[in-house]
Amino acid sequence: MGGLGSAACPQMRANVDALNASFTADVRANAKIRTFVQASKDIEATAQAIEATAADACLRIGRDIGLTPEQMAPRQGAGGRAEGACLAVAGAIDAIFRQGVSIRASATMPQCQANVQAEARCQGSCQVEVDPGRIVAECEPARLSGQCSGRCVGRCEGACHGQCKGQCSAYDANGQCAGQCNGECSGGCTATCHARCEGQWQAPRCEGHVQPPSADAECNASCRAHANVKAHCTPAQVTVQVSQNTEIAARLAASLQANLPALLHAQIALGQRLTGDIQVVAKVGGQLPKLIGNAGMNAAACIAAGVSATAKASASINVSVRASASVSGQVGAS
Repeated sequence: MGGLGSAACPQMRANVDALNASFTADVRANAKIRTFVQASKDIEATAQAIEATAADACLRIGRDIGLTPEQMAPRQGAGGRAEGACLAVAGAIDAIFRQGVSIRASATMPQCQANVQAEARCQGSCQVEVDPGRIVAECEPARLSGQCSGRCVGRCEGACHGQCKGQCSAYDANGQCAGQCNGECSGGCTATCHARCEGQWQAPRCEGHVQPPSADAECNASCRAHANVKAHCTPAQVTVQVSQNTEIAARLAASLQANLPALLHAQIALGQRLTGDIQVVAKVGGQLPKLIGNAGMNAAACIAAGVSATAKASASINVSVRASASVSGQVGAS
């Protein structure tokens, strides 16, 4: 992504909370876009974390068994830091094994649980308010109420200024009601009006049920991915056994004991576990342009930026996971 994505879509920047951002005036489209953008940012950050964690763990193992920084230099392309360091280490371990050394690692893999607080907050961004015009159009008149900017025709909870079909608590000099109307008011109402407003409703309410617009599958899918990326994971537990008590075997075994947990966390907890979520977010990004209609240039730019970030992150994660597995697989801990 680099600066291009954040320049086209400022909401892609790391310090911006996309779940509170506004991309378009269309509330339903806005819910879909902001949850997708947040999920794509999560995946982009995860790709960076996987590459950094795997690369650093492999660099430490490499140094412990005598590799130089030049031998573990980053390779070109996505996930290049992890690929350069881990493939060099995997080759060095293979050379050590060809000397007759046998090392096996048994591991308890990380166990992860989706972050329910993160999902709940994201799902809150999926909830969109019902348009006031829709409330007025769909609510039964007898169940409608709110502030009436105009003429209230019905029960008035405040002072009625006009005709009162019932008992009025006070009248003005013209004989019009100017107080509480115990009955139907036809005129101005200083508080909540019920039933009908000949003018404009302000913050109308419906005592019945008006179905809010649904942000539906796309919003929910992005939020599930967001919760999985933000999951709480237990650390991997590793036990290393070595067949020979040589110096190189001892150094390799000690380094694996210290660094395999981090490598497995990158490979399993951050990488392989999220493969399905990454595919889902990529699918959502592909569908959004058809679903949101003409939501504006900022919305379109941010969808494109999110799609690009997700694709590049996915490629980086695949490379980093394969690189880390080349080391863990050598010792039976993949």
